Amino acid sequence: MSQAAAHPLDPIFHPRSVAIVGVPSGGGSMASGFLSSLMEQRFHEVRPLYPVNPKIDEVAGLRCYPNLQAIPGPVDHVISLIPARIAPELVEQCVEKGVRSLHFFTAGLAETGDAELVALERRMIERLRGAGIRAIGPNCMGLYVPVSRLAFMNGFPSEPGNVFLISQSGANAGDVIGGLSRRGVRFSKAVSFGNGADLKAWELFDYAAQDPDTEIVTAYLEGIQEGRRLFEAIGRCARAKPTVILKGGLTDAGARAARSHTGSLAGSLAVFEAMCHQTGAIRAETMDDLHDLVVAVGTRARTIRGRGVVLVGGGGGVAVLSADALAAAGMEVPPMPESTKARLREFIPIAGTSVNNPIDTNAGTPELMERTLRIVAEAAPVDVVFTNPMFGRFGPPGGQDPRARDEIPAEQAERRAVEAARRSAELLAGLQEGTAKPFIALMRSERGSGGEAVEVFQQEAYARGVAAFSTIHRAARAMGLVLRWRARREGLPPVV
Repeated sequence: MSQAAAHPLDPIFHPRSVAIVGVPSGGGSMASGFLSSLMEQRFHEVRPLYPVNPKIDEVAGLRCYPNLQAIPGPVDHVISLIPARIAPELVEQCVEKGVRSLHFFTAGLAETGDAELVALERRMIERLRGAGIRAIGPNCMGLYVPVSRLAFMNGFPSEPGNVFLISQSGANAGDVIGGLSRRGVRFSKAVSFGNGADLKAWELFDYAAQDPDTEIVTAYLEGIQEGRRLFEAIGRCARAKPTVILKGGLTDAGARAARSHTGSLAGSLAVFEAMCHQTGAIRAETMDDLHDLVVAVGTRARTIRGRGVVLVGGGGGVAVLSADALAAAGMEVPPMPESTKARLREFIPIAGTSVNNPIDTNAGTPELMERTLRIVAEAAPVDVVFTNPMFGRFGPPGGQDPRARDEIPAEQAERRAVEAARRSAELLAGLQEGTAKPFIALMRSERGSGGEAVEVFQQEAYARGVAAFSTIHRAARAMGLVLRWRARREGLPPVV
């Protein structure tokens, strides 16, 4: 039996059956999405899925039950969509039925600040704990576990991955899963835990640290509950796995919003920064940071050793602004050694080009671009290569003649762009492997390479260990943060 299988939280992530209590009779509400998303993941095809609503007999082709007790088989996990005022009745049904876990999508409890509702939430949690039932929430979206076919929103990938997401906010959890999925990231598990009345962040970090399906951990937190336990659990997690944390509520305005959102006491920036520093976790300052850092530590970008960047493909004003962005992030743009420039000049003409970093070669074929990238990656001052994938270099009909491209039907052009995106990802991955230097793809839009091709490139690149970023500013910042994280980990077990 694995360590994670022995962990007391493991059954929560692998329920043998699910009941949705208060499932709406029609669509159009957020609550109706729980049944829809579970059916989209095809949970009902492999395990029992029980809608509960005393007012209807059937929903979405499934038999609907009046209450938990009317369900003929055992129920492991219950999703509560009912109002707070009748939630205590459901708690008693869960105790009688012997469920393992109860997810309260139900809101309007402690986060309101109302003393009676705070007390109601406390009484329900005490009753559940006394019966050995774990509660997620209240006021949260719950579980996304691809291997168990659990999801709380439509459109989540069904393929499992290696990233564990811990989030107090359901909306932020959905945005992280959706945004990172488009960039190729896949998740082992995700938990939106809301008020954290029972299941708290520290327990989730503790579980993630031991979970054999998880290699990267990321979190959005608002409040600090049981601070010492949280500190110790994050420390265990960050020692074993890259751990990226975004903390909300670090300003007065944010703290007020956190109190009204999940009833959380937010804590100070200095304390949180010190915690990340001492545990070896990576602090994300913004949601963009969180997304970019997960991509960085999930690819070979995490192996960056120094600040020397060579930028290939940025000509003129783009090169100037790119160099500024790199410097602002604490990265360096070293001049190329004379030996490197001499090798480049063997095939790059002088007119309209630059071989002295940033490099603009006007290379018209994948072969010339590959040759350029290989040469500069081998230069002594270079730690990482930034480049535009430039799908158009992979030979549309008519070579580089734009008039020939204009004659291609739109559907055919998109197919060619998608195929070029795959080949471009393969090229960069091969160069990264062959030179032992991380390559960073900059997704500066290019005529004929937008839409589906960009998403395909990001998916293929991530799967092959190549990080892609939407702008050079975000790429440079991510690399600077990764270097800071690597320096902080001195003395800790290696994670790369």
